Amino acid sequence: MSATREDDLSGGARVWALARSWVPTAFGSSLLAWEIPVVAAVVTRMSQGPSALAALGAGLSVLFVVNSPALALAPLVVVARAAHGTSALLRHALVTGVAGGAVMLGLAALPAVPALIGLPAGLHGMFQVCLLSFATAPPAVALRRYLHGRLIERDRTQPIAVATGVRIAVTIAAALGLWRAGLTAAAVGGVALSAGAWAEAAYLSTAVRRLAVTEDVQKGAGRLLGQHARLTSNILLNMSPALITTVVLARSGAAEASLIVWPALYGLLSLGTIPLSDFETVGAALLRRTGDVAVLRRFTVLLAGTLLAAGLLVACTPLAHMYLTGFSNVPPGPAYLGESWVAVLVAVPALWAVRGQARALIIAADRTSVLLRAAVAHVGGMLALGLLLPLTRLPGVACASIALLGALAAEILVLRTSRRRPPP
Repeated sequence: MSATREDDLSGGARVWALARSWVPTAFGSSLLAWEIPVVAAVVTRMSQGPSALAALGAGLSVLFVVNSPALALAPLVVVARAAHGTSALLRHALVTGVAGGAVMLGLAALPAVPALIGLPAGLHGMFQVCLLSFATAPPAVALRRYLHGRLIERDRTQPIAVATGVRIAVTIAAALGLWRAGLTAAAVGGVALSAGAWAEAAYLSTAVRRLAVTEDVQKGAGRLLGQHARLTSNILLNMSPALITTVVLARSGAAEASLIVWPALYGLLSLGTIPLSDFETVGAALLRRTGDVAVLRRFTVLLAGTLLAAGLLVACTPLAHMYLTGFSNVPPGPAYLGESWVAVLVAVPALWAVRGQARALIIAADRTSVLLRAAVAHVGGMLALGLLLPLTRLPGVACASIALLGALAAEILVLRTSRRRPPP
């Protein structure tokens, strides 16, 4: 939709136009949010299921951090495609993915990594197998995020929802097939999730080929690397809490029970946060087309209110118990621990929406250096709380939940404060 056409719309219609652009990415991400809970539900029903679930959660926390540069490729395409061209960005994406896979292989080969995180000795072998099973995931994630950026930039987001449907179907089929084939429980999750990511990337590539070719202006790669580094810091602060919380869980009270229930609890939280993965990118694309800040603000209020209401519904009804003990098959002791502290996480998805709005404004203004300051505030707050809370008698789940909430609030404060300052 052109800027002129959008200027002719009423306020409500402009909000709906933004929703139509964002909903396909959110729908696709919503399907994707079920990927980890479904895989976890399969793993926990296998031999050594609870231990394998704890190892899977720890392995995912490492993968999230390693994948940060790949996940940053979608907003990078939105802000840099016109300056650098699609060929340069594609090459950059492929190098990013291969590097991430090499890092996963290196970490899997280092026996000191699980001990450094603080995992119980009985989980060390399973954890290393999990890391090895994730080695092919980073190249697939890098390619799919590059393709996401191409589609978002052109406001052709519908194929993203279909591609995610393909991904979740392949992931579930792979997990069930590997279970029946007798693959070790520690490897099932990583192999299944990687297979789904490659299937999504394959479908997205067919959609991107149908886009009309536009003329690219090629420039040097220095600025591209700088932009990617700043955007990666933004994504890294999304992902690093998963690794930091794993360390907090392992070093707090009720560590084993907390490590078992946290992957399922975090999967439940992801149902509200993962749909927002591309909210800032879609919002930035809208602002670069129209500059309509009021529409983005109104949509954020509506979105945050809906997410908060949904979180309260889950925390105040038997839904959390049904999810943890029925669907996820978490043992009674760890499940009770998770239910006791799930209310602390209710505000997290709504705060993600508020943070997404602040990031969109900064990305659209190409002030991505601000994201680095916000990343430092988020990670610093997470580390500070992660060091202090285990000194209390609180269980690991409580410490991780409080640290996650506090770090998110610190980041939003920095983002909103920096937005009021004039650009340098």
